[in-house]
Amino acid sequence: PGNQLQRLTAEAGFDRAVLAQRGAQAVLKMIVQDGLFHADPHPGNVFYLPGNRIAFIDFGMVGRLSKRRREDLLNLLLGLVERQPQAVVEVLLDWTGDEQGVHLDTLEGEIEAFVDQYYGVPLAQLSLGQMLNDVTAILREHHLALPSDLALLIKAFITLEGMGRGLEPSFHMAGEALPLLRKVLRARYKPRALAQRAWQTLSK
Repeated sequence: PGNQLQRLTAEAGFDRAVLAQRGAQAVLKMIVQDGLFHADPHPGNVFYLPGNRIAFIDFGMVGRLSKRRREDLLNLLLGLVERQPQAVVEVLLDWTGDEQGVHLDTLEGEIEAFVDQYYGVPLAQLSLGQMLNDVTAILREHHLALPSDLALLIKAFITLEGMGRGLEPSFHMAGEALPLLRKVLRARYKPRALAQRAWQTLSK
């Protein structure tokens, strides 16, 4: 599998852009909708099959996300992609938990400044994996750490984005993620979904 990229030519019948798109969509669906995802999607763990199909192998490292985690992730990614710093701040503070000794105003200011720097930047120029990596670096500066499941998730995002760009240099994860995120968001606000969440709240 390591030298498959060199063989993915038009003569071999593969479309690199399609493969990058399908690989990203498959893993994004695992993360955002299924809550169980391949946590190490590097080129050596992917086979490219006739018809531009993709097969993932070696599920020795998988990540799991609860429904609540998936909803938080949805808000975080939309906040990053659509430049909504307050949404990013709220999710991160909820994830890190312990606020004792943390200068919240400083942390919030740094994250807001980080997200604001992408205002006006075209979607195709955003590196979602790098953005997530940079946000976690800000948290480390404040001696805050993400839970292990979320650290694994960010690693998977960075690996997946690198694989996509290895296949197709113009590939951008943010562009692939946004339609799926909006689809899931719309589903959350359908009447049946709203009624179910209201019932769960009342039942607590």
